Amino acid sequence: MRRAADFVTTKPVILGREANVEKVLDILLKAEDGLICLGKNGIINQVITCESALGSIKNASGSRKLTAADLALKKLETTGTDTFWPNFIDKLNNNGIVAVFDSNKTIIGVITINSILKELAGKTLELEREIDAIINFTSDEIFVADGDGRVLRANSVFEDNFGVKLDSVIGKNVNELEKKKIFTPSVTRLVIDKKSTQTVIQSRRDGRKLLATGTPAFNEDGSVFRVIVNTRDITKLNNLKQQLEEAELLKNRYQQELIELRQGYLHSGEIVASSPVMLDLLKVATKIAAVDSTVLLTGESGVGKGMIARYIHNTSPRADKPFTVVNCGAIPENLLESELFGYAGGAFTGARREGKIGKLELANEGTLFLDEITELPLNLQVKLLHVIQEGIISRIGGTREIKLNLRFIAATNRDIAGLVEEGKFREDLYFRLDVIPLIVPPLRERHEDIKALAGQFLSRLNRRYQKDKYFNSEVYSFLEEYNWPGNVRELENLVERMMIVVDSSEIGAIHLPRRLTGIEQAEIPKKPAIKLEPLKEAKESLERRLLIEALRVCRTTYEIAEILKIDQSTVVRKLKKYNLVTGGHEID
Repeated sequence: MRRAADFVTTKPVILGREANVEKVLDILLKAEDGLICLGKNGIINQVITCESALGSIKNASGSRKLTAADLALKKLETTGTDTFWPNFIDKLNNNGIVAVFDSNKTIIGVITINSILKELAGKTLELEREIDAIINFTSDEIFVADGDGRVLRANSVFEDNFGVKLDSVIGKNVNELEKKKIFTPSVTRLVIDKKSTQTVIQSRRDGRKLLATGTPAFNEDGSVFRVIVNTRDITKLNNLKQQLEEAELLKNRYQQELIELRQGYLHSGEIVASSPVMLDLLKVATKIAAVDSTVLLTGESGVGKGMIARYIHNTSPRADKPFTVVNCGAIPENLLESELFGYAGGAFTGARREGKIGKLELANEGTLFLDEITELPLNLQVKLLHVIQEGIISRIGGTREIKLNLRFIAATNRDIAGLVEEGKFREDLYFRLDVIPLIVPPLRERHEDIKALAGQFLSRLNRRYQKDKYFNSEVYSFLEEYNWPGNVRELENLVERMMIVVDSSEIGAIHLPRRLTGIEQAEIPKKPAIKLEPLKEAKESLERRLLIEALRVCRTTYEIAEILKIDQSTVVRKLKKYNLVTGGHEID
């Protein structure tokens, strides 16, 4: 709130107390504020106004000469510089003037009606500019009317929303504007009638929808003082929401691809196929990749059903679209529906306010791989069947239908036909999935692939850990003879274990688990350790050992030369070199 110091006359005229009346009246008539201050050395102690001067001259006797002090107010109202302005208004009404003193009780100036009006006029213009700047800063429409519905102000967004100039509506009544169908219905009229906040949807001729909310401000007697209306373009909001959903969808797709990239699946799934059974399977998979028929992959756990699903996607026309994986057995049943279908904001307790995009929507235009499909609860099997048939979903708690275009690939390691007979899997969904069945053979039926698979896994791990390890030929013999109950996954895990636990670059049979070799590691013959020494000394040591052995089995140097395939003279020279000449041998 403003204080007395804000309204003080900035440059008051100050005269001495003895100034003559003619001079006082001349200055008084020219003074901007209609007053003169009396004082000395800039310190004010009296004030002359037009009223006080005329009154003094009228009541003065003709015998005495008047001075400026005689024309001053007989009683001067005063107030402190920090006094709030409502507290000195009554004093101002008495004489039209109030003197203002500082903390030292010295009068520093005066307040008049004119000084207050001048100050408030300047602040009013400043406030008007500030209000205009505020309401024009927002991207929403701001519309203000008085308690009778007369339009007081609006920002430029109003012109964009309703296609009319502000000049044509300012000062008009909202009832008149409503009759002209500038906006229908008038939220301002509803607020005035009901004296409460109202929200309506207004339609434009171009099809745009506007959401208008009117809020009343009341007088002390309860009547409506002002109506403030905030209007937003719903069409723009819906477009922004759609863009946000698309951005969220793209983010989730990138996140899915990042996860797959970290797991080594994305575009890394070169399928190893040397065995006839796998070559035949890939030939069929390549053929069906060109169409959008639903595929059901069956086979033991760990045979690579996910890799086959990825291969079908990568060789299909949808290869550059999302490949989204849902493991129906790894997600809790109470979360599986929201994971698949997503949910609208606030659909249930704990739901995110902005909602969530489900895996089905995330896979749109691409391929959805449903692993362990037999773990899908019966109630969700019905909804999934509807999605496969109709291609339409609705988020949990939502009302908007979302059209999808995607391909389904399902997989299971269980006897799905047997589950149908037992009533644990819906028959109609089974037949809808079993359009193109593919059986992925276990690793024990394709031994030709084992060596290539092990080499592929080892090369990948070498790149990851920056190593240069390799298997010797003995290892591959054991790998190809093993039955592999855990299939390709067991082989991959074994290779990673060997990479981590084996210190040397060469991985041999001695490092393999007993279940593969059938023998204890201590029973596997170990290669003798080779002592590292200079090559020349090693050669001499070997020569000496050979000559000692030759002397043991031969009677003459000629026999030694024949066995070692060297000249007899060379034998004699080397025997002398290593001091191996004995009386029992002929050295000529």
